[in-house]
Amino acid sequence: MNPEIINDGQPAKHKRSGGGRAFHSRIESFVDFIREQRQQRKTWQEIATLLRTEKGCSITFQGLHQFYRRYLKRQARPHWESEAVMAQPTTVKPETPDQKPTPATTPTATKPTNQYRFNTDI
Repeated sequence: MNPEIINDGQPAKHKRSGGGRAFHSRIESFVDFIREQRQQRKTWQEIATLLRTEKGCSITFQGLHQFYRRYLKRQARPHWESEAVMAQPTTVKPETPDQKPTPATTPTATKPTNQYRFNTDI
């Protein structure tokens, strides 16, 4: 039997396929502007109004607050691509023959004390 021909009365389910353009918020380009306004102690309502009038981006103050909160949370988490850049091995300078390795100094012997760790008499 061909499963494509059978109709059991339910709507067809579409297969999700990966790929396509990644989602980017329209507010993402104004993050620096939002940060500056917050440093100037502006409220979310005031910033939303400024975005609407000065930048032409209409958004509610609740949406603005939720976006910025998520943005800060994402920035706090390390990203796998930036970790790969940081984890690249550093080059090791070869030792030149005129440099002699310095011997490690022998640590001086410390005198053992008879006191207990918490200074309690037993």
